[in-house]
Amino acid sequence: MPDIDLTQITPVTDVTIARLISPAAYDELAAHIMAAPVPAVPATDPAPPHHRRPRRRLRRLRPVWRLAIAVPLAAGLAVGVTVAVLPSGQPARTAPQPVRPVHQPVLTVQLLADRAAAAALARPTVPAGQWVYEVTERSLRFPVRFRLPARAHNPVVQHGWMTADGTLNYNAGIIGDPIFPYSKLGSLPRDPAKLDAYFVSQDPAKTDNKSVVDFSQIRSMLFGMVLPPTLEAEMFHALALIPMVQVKDHVKDIAGRAGVAFVLPQTGQSVKQEIILDASDYHLLAQGSWGVDSSRPAPDIETAILKEYLVAELGSTQPSTAPPSAAELAAEQIDHFQQYLINPPKIRSVAPGQWLYRDLRTGGKDQQIWATADDSAQAQYVNGTLKVCQRTDPCAASQQWLMPAGPGYSLVYPPSPRGQSASTPALPGYPRPLLDKLNTYSTGCADVSGDCNAVNVAANVLTGYGNYPSLNATWFYALADVPGVSLRHVTDAAGQQDIAFTFPSQDGVTAILVNERLLNAGTIQYEGYVRDGQQTLVLNQTPVSGPGVRP
Repeated sequence: MPDIDLTQITPVTDVTIARLISPAAYDELAAHIMAAPVPAVPATDPAPPHHRRPRRRLRRLRPVWRLAIAVPLAAGLAVGVTVAVLPSGQPARTAPQPVRPVHQPVLTVQLLADRAAAAALARPTVPAGQWVYEVTERSLRFPVRFRLPARAHNPVVQHGWMTADGTLNYNAGIIGDPIFPYSKLGSLPRDPAKLDAYFVSQDPAKTDNKSVVDFSQIRSMLFGMVLPPTLEAEMFHALALIPMVQVKDHVKDIAGRAGVAFVLPQTGQSVKQEIILDASDYHLLAQGSWGVDSSRPAPDIETAILKEYLVAELGSTQPSTAPPSAAELAAEQIDHFQQYLINPPKIRSVAPGQWLYRDLRTGGKDQQIWATADDSAQAQYVNGTLKVCQRTDPCAASQQWLMPAGPGYSLVYPPSPRGQSASTPALPGYPRPLLDKLNTYSTGCADVSGDCNAVNVAANVLTGYGNYPSLNATWFYALADVPGVSLRHVTDAAGQQDIAFTFPSQDGVTAILVNERLLNAGTIQYEGYVRDGQQTLVLNQTPVSGPGVRP
């Protein structure tokens, strides 16, 4: 059986575990999962780009930065004092009466739902594109008789980032799998009973036990994204209406934190499940599922949210409530379409030596150039004669290369993960370190403090390399981090509607253009750049069999 990376799989949960043939089968699967290697997490670059999560594996982030509401309780005890009026008019104090203990209400499912809903309503609304940093701990528990392999890691602590709407995920712990996209949350019923009925109606298997369907869907929504406060409150009220749901107080999660829990007991169709809330402010702490034996005191699978808070950008660990900029949101849109290939390009990849025909337009003048994808060779007609120049030829010194300065092709478009090793050179996988690295390449611009070198390198790479299917979204995140960057909607010299990442630099590249119409349809197409007030557009870029061959 091949190795399975625990950080790359959807957790084995309720219905999945219930379908295991025997306790032995469950133990074997769990041990194999935990034996998987855990990727290293460097301090400055926590996870490489290929650790991004697909959308169907999402993880609800419950930020501890959110304000919590205190549920009013009797906070003190009053000492009873009887006052009598004597004939002289002087009051006389009697001895204090015995202290009577204040009655604490029994925690019921409804009371817990009310408290959790009140706490949710006291928290602020978070923009859908806001980045959230989180640290989770995931643990599997085994029978004493079972011995873990030497490579097993248990528990696993994982660091990562995701957007509040759950659509973008970089190495964040996976807990939920929302059945409903964030963009359509407004169409959900705004009544707890109707919400329960809706979730049950969405069960494709039409399971007889509606309680497990409802509980699982609500848990998925709570843990899969940062819900608007009113909808989160409704989710808790909907939990209270599910038949069979119980409440358990004095619970501790795997991190040892005190909590209270909504519990769905084991049935013939589902394992026992629980949602643990903080005992003091009712924010989500963890979720757990039992295996085939629900009599064990603690869940067999549990994921706890150790730390999470808002940050300004992907890769940052510094708390910030600054909302995402227009440039950041555009980069997120590019990232989203890259990950899910909503409208895949006709050409998915090219080899470094693949010849490409390009039709460029600068200042109204068109130029036809043939070049390999890695720009190691170029060709064009000079006075009717096709001239081919290799980087190693004497002509290279006078050649105007499409890629004049920047990282090598293999750094920008590395080989597949199977062809890489720990020693394979790579560019940083997160925006801020990548921006710093790109600024180390000298491109001849003067406004170094304005990140002009990084911007020039990005334009060079987009124009000079094959760019199929498109440059990694991390580059666009890095461009969105340039101080003073703005996003403009422009019509380029070819009549295309573009979004322009616009930079305040006084020399070099001052704008990078992406086709807006195609982007809104799910295709990422680079159109060109602006240098010294003049547009250079890539009108055509097509693979051909060799230099001089037209598409």
